[in-house]
Amino acid sequence: MILFFGPPGSGKSVQGKLLVERNGWKWLSTGELFRQSADPEVIARLASGELISDEMTNEVLNTALTQISDDVHVVLDGYPRNTVQADWLDARLPNHGREIVAVIVFEVPHDELVKRLSGRGRAEDTLQIVTRRLQIYEEQTRPVLEFYEARGVKVVKIDGNGEVNDVHERIQRVAEAHNLTGPAQG
Repeated sequence: MILFFGPPGSGKSVQGKLLVERNGWKWLSTGELFRQSADPEVIARLASGELISDEMTNEVLNTALTQISDDVHVVLDGYPRNTVQADWLDARLPNHGREIVAVIVFEVPHDELVKRLSGRGRAEDTLQIVTRRLQIYEEQTRPVLEFYEARGVKVVKIDGNGEVNDVHERIQRVAEAHNLTGPAQG
């Protein structure tokens, strides 16, 4: 399993879809799973920019992982969002026959993130909500990188700026350099 990590608007979803299409893997996004939800609580939390509860997020992810064959690489986008979720994921992955082989971190300047998010046209992408989401990322999500670095997981930073295809090629090179394109190890 490869984790795509970065602030909202850094391009994780676009790049995740491209990577799995190119390599025959499976893209799994908790954000996408929630945006498809009909649950009023989930919809309200998305609209406010706040995170969905750990329990609900973990439950949705566990169900999604159960539906994916363990011989297929998974690119996990938008999870874990905090160290509680990271602990949960580490404890559950063996049940799914998986391990985290790398974390790919998208680095994009703050001003560019605000520009990208404000231009997506989603109801939850007002300037106030975008600012709040970026603040949550810095306070709660960024510490997850230290969690994985301390466990010896490969953490690779890539420049998330530029044309979509250029960023994609950077990611593909990272995947190949770290032997992530062969048979599934997670």
